[in-house]
Amino acid sequence: MNSPSKPTKKEIVTEFRTREILAAARRLLQSRGVESVTMEEIAAAAGVAKGTIYLYFQGKEDLIQDLITQVGEQMLADIEAIVQGSGTPLEKIQQVASLLLDYLMRERALFPAYARDLLQGGRGTATTYWQHLQEMEEKFVTMVTRLFADGIEAGQFIPADPRLLTFLLRGMVRAVGYFQVSAGQRKAVQEALPVLLTLLSSGLTRQPQAEVAAG
Repeated sequence: MNSPSKPTKKEIVTEFRTREILAAARRLLQSRGVESVTMEEIAAAAGVAKGTIYLYFQGKEDLIQDLITQVGEQMLADIEAIVQGSGTPLEKIQQVASLLLDYLMRERALFPAYARDLLQGGRGTATTYWQHLQEMEEKFVTMVTRLFADGIEAGQFIPADPRLLTFLLRGMVRAVGYFQVSAGQRKAVQEALPVLLTLLSSGLTRQPQAEVAAG
């Protein structure tokens, strides 16, 4: 079997420079928002020449898409760690919900672009980016659906379609994101977290009384 080829110096430099540019862009976007930040300002913050940034990104939209992908991949890795970790299905679902809201708050500058891309269904975006976005969405659904299925199988959750429960959870989290943007509520996530956890706990779990009555 052929061993994987070592990256070239040019590839290493490109990857390093790309990460620096994305990190600089994220800092600016978090403080000022997507609309007001220019590519020239991002280049300056990353310590590269104004023209150099276009060697790595075609434009701001391309850069934003890379940021969304980067955040999405990290979020999936964090969810996978929860899924593979210890705890009951309910505890893991609650951890996932808390994680999603935490990302929503930290990456609130990117949420409008992410939501727009989803609503447009890939129109106006690069094909590779849209395909990757869909793959990440399906990976999320698969992992969380497994958690709901485990809870139902163990008799801890109410009997329901686990994939539907996953879509409901994702929908509630996105609703918080829309409210955060439309109402300009920076505290929306902090206020939503206890409500969401309560809904998950009381709405998902099988109540002892119901089990006795069923018996």
